[in-house]
Amino acid sequence: MPLDVPTYSFALPDGVDPPALVSFLVERFDVVAEPPTSLTFTVVDTADRRLRAAGADVSLHPGRPGATLVLREHPGAAALSADAGRHRRWRVDDLPPGPLRDRVATIIEVRALLPLARVRAEVQPLRVRNDDLKTVVRLRLATHAALDTGADPAPLTPRLEVAGVLGYPKPLARVVAVLTTEAGLVDAPATMADEAIAASGGDPEGIRTRVRVALRPDQRTDRAALVVLRDLAGMVEANVPGTLADLDTEFLHDLRVAVRRSRSVLRELAGAFPAGPLKQQRDALRWIQGVTGPTRDLDVQLLEWDHLLAGVPADRHAALAPVRALLERHRAAALRALKRELRGPAYREAWTSYRAFLDGDLGKARDRPDAKRPIVEVAGRRVRKVYGRMLAMGAAIDDASPPGDLHELRKRGKELRYLLELFGGLWPAEVVKPMVRSLKGLQDVLGTHQDREVQADHLRELADELATQVGGPEALLVLGVLIDQLDAEQHAARARFAERFAAFASDEQRKLVARTFGA
Repeated sequence: MPLDVPTYSFALPDGVDPPALVSFLVERFDVVAEPPTSLTFTVVDTADRRLRAAGADVSLHPGRPGATLVLREHPGAAALSADAGRHRRWRVDDLPPGPLRDRVATIIEVRALLPLARVRAEVQPLRVRNDDLKTVVRLRLATHAALDTGADPAPLTPRLEVAGVLGYPKPLARVVAVLTTEAGLVDAPATMADEAIAASGGDPEGIRTRVRVALRPDQRTDRAALVVLRDLAGMVEANVPGTLADLDTEFLHDLRVAVRRSRSVLRELAGAFPAGPLKQQRDALRWIQGVTGPTRDLDVQLLEWDHLLAGVPADRHAALAPVRALLERHRAAALRALKRELRGPAYREAWTSYRAFLDGDLGKARDRPDAKRPIVEVAGRRVRKVYGRMLAMGAAIDDASPPGDLHELRKRGKELRYLLELFGGLWPAEVVKPMVRSLKGLQDVLGTHQDREVQADHLRELADELATQVGGPEALLVLGVLIDQLDAEQHAARARFAERFAAFASDEQRKLVARTFGA
């Protein structure tokens, strides 16, 4: 359908069934009913619903010789399609080259497309004709049912799509007016995909990566902290299945971020918790962070492989194939070890204990000095303290400082960023957002500096093993180019440090922190 043809989508409210609507239209217009069709398809999106957020949807349609993925960006837009192949999920590299892959890649990035809900649709095409028997409006009346509900198919809201025909704007306007004013059709409160996912037991918004809890400035610190920690725990649990299934690398990444944020809350708001149980749970979360680290480090190395290759002459890319293969083998071994840990008794016991800690009785408040204090006071105090510590650490860094000093500053920066992300809603957004922005600029430089050092060290460690591989000696010669590139990027990041730190530590920023997060 051409992009410049107006298209409307309506939901049939309760009390208006599809046959009655057809009869209603026949009474008012010259309506021709086309042969009805029945089809089954699968709603496809990333786990965090990136296509939904971009206003697009992808569906999987079975057929012969194979299934087809279909992308639609908005009603009336021309659909893009591609062969789905035989996959349980689709990363960008799993999609065949073409317009659909190119468009999807800009939206989903490193995530994978996953089947989220199976739907059966009964579709009745209709045409409205004028006095010359020319089609002036096209309609598509559809009833849907979600199939994967664990019980009988769940009926979804019936929908009607109305599309104009070029050169006939007035008949379209009349049909739309009749449907809205006389038939009572309304805009759907949710998309068909959202309804199908919800009916199938899923969350239409997908797996969340941000905490969504309502905090009051005067709320007790222990209660505010527990609300945030429980939300983060839910994120960890939501990402474990995708990590175990290795659906895409973001499941593990988001799991680790949720654990890291949880550790930060326990550390920064320690005075709200009993000391003994607090130490036990912090140790448990640190262990989880440790066992998930090796796989994530290799994920990052592989995700940035194309970037690394860009600095190597094209005629030498093939020589590095043994390096890539070795990284993939190491990653597969690390993933197997991670799966054993996440499925093993140590993780199960640690997580059960942590959940009991979050849901249990923390004990008498007099043993927890910050428990009853307002969260805005305690979190504000921690923001000021961590910010002040970063100022001192950053000011002490010069050209002779070891890389470890920048790494320590980066870790303190994460503490500050988590405080602002998790509790920033307690203060004016016009203060918090610019502060987060300047902090992010500093963290980007520090992160690149640390990542490049870790990646270069890891590649150096491959040398002995690589020498024994087929093509290894030639790969070793080119590997030096990769390591030199990583070293150069680390040095470039360090050169940008002073500028980014100056913005973060400006007099204006210091005064703003003191004024906003003061007692």
